[in-house]
Amino acid sequence: MNTFIQFVNRKHELDFLENQIKKKAAFIVVYGRRRVGKSELLKHFIKNKKAIYLLGTQEVEKELASYFSKELASHFQDDALKSNPFSRFSQILEFLGKKELGDTILVIDEFPYLVDSNKAIPSMIQKYWDEHLKAKGLTLILCGSSIGAMESEVLGRKSPLYGRRTGQWKLDPLPFRDFIKFFPKTKFSTLIEFYSLSGGIPLYILELDPKKSPYENAREAMASRGSILYQEVDIILKEELREPKTYFSILREINAGRTTINEISNAIGIERTAIVRYMDTLIDLDLIEAIKPVTAKEKSRKTIYSLKDNYFKFWFRFVYPFRKSLDSFRFERFDVNLRQNFNSYVGRQFEQVCSETVKLVNPIGDAEVGRWWGSYREDGERKTAEIDIVALNPETKTILFGECKWQDKVDPNMILDKLRSKARLLEWNQGKRNEVYVIFAKSFRKKLKQKDVLLFDLEGIEREVKRNPS
Repeated sequence: MNTFIQFVNRKHELDFLENQIKKKAAFIVVYGRRRVGKSELLKHFIKNKKAIYLLGTQEVEKELASYFSKELASHFQDDALKSNPFSRFSQILEFLGKKELGDTILVIDEFPYLVDSNKAIPSMIQKYWDEHLKAKGLTLILCGSSIGAMESEVLGRKSPLYGRRTGQWKLDPLPFRDFIKFFPKTKFSTLIEFYSLSGGIPLYILELDPKKSPYENAREAMASRGSILYQEVDIILKEELREPKTYFSILREINAGRTTINEISNAIGIERTAIVRYMDTLIDLDLIEAIKPVTAKEKSRKTIYSLKDNYFKFWFRFVYPFRKSLDSFRFERFDVNLRQNFNSYVGRQFEQVCSETVKLVNPIGDAEVGRWWGSYREDGERKTAEIDIVALNPETKTILFGECKWQDKVDPNMILDKLRSKARLLEWNQGKRNEVYVIFAKSFRKKLKQKDVLLFDLEGIEREVKRNPS
């Protein structure tokens, strides 16, 4: 396990929270998928502030109220409350309504567990907020991992709390440029391999041991029965979703290469109109993403779906197919598959790093960055073409074409010729545009000196990533 533990970045999130507490009274909602670091963010934020932190658990209301009472008793130095804790949440709100709360921050973490203990709690909070707590200048932060529950119980129009919030923030996984801060002494190429295993989820990152190779980490942290990440996919789906088996099937089919709504619908036997709801939920959880060619219109039907979370990608690609043998601690087939296919797998995740680098370097100004694919005919035969990175700047009519090669000693001339050929298939502002070409690789055989061509080897990528922190 990675012993280099620190609070990494989250500058935008902390700035948001600091601006919120400047208000006379603030009602803040923080939510996001499990393991993304919400609790650590809030604990870091309230450090050295006048704050009360209450953590919801899967207990009945009486037990939760008793635990909350002890926390409140400690904060307000109330020996009577410590000796005689409350048994209902309404008593806690009534107690707070009688206190001086100016500049006080009250955090209720894992709020959905509180609602599970008593469905009337959102209505209680609404009543006391409107009648007492808001006027006292309280900052109330409700935090939750269950995105569905947070949206229905706090953010949704049907919730009693709808319209009360002064701000909300959905916490996203860390980008690669923040990920690398967990491993300050690790070789950059290894960092990309590590990132391909864990993505930007802090808990997953901390399970990686920088003293071990990517292969050792993959086997010990993800493919070994009893390790946290061996069953994390099952746990996440069961905790977050009401129909985990259906969602599991969708993720499995996407990983297998069925990337359109029709393909997924046919594979798992659910009507196309019904499958859309499941897909939207997985997108909200940051587990999948809907991708269109960067030049496609918003209503284009050229949408494909891809797993977004690197840990889920790795697990479905390398762990899931061998679960039966791994359950019995037989690693032979897993090891062979990993050795044969890990490099090509990392190559796909390398594209994420390259895309992020384009956004950091910003070589054509403020641009939309994405992918492109399309079909064409050659000698009467229908063929398809794909470009790893395409960026568009409509104002300057500039387009960037990028190719990513997870290889050493790449011949840039050969890649550039192929990239220019594919670029001619893309019709955006054809004949009226400026073109820029970017090639990424581990290393190059030689350099190119052309005004419209940029080359980035691993040293160049590392330099740009570290030069442009979040």
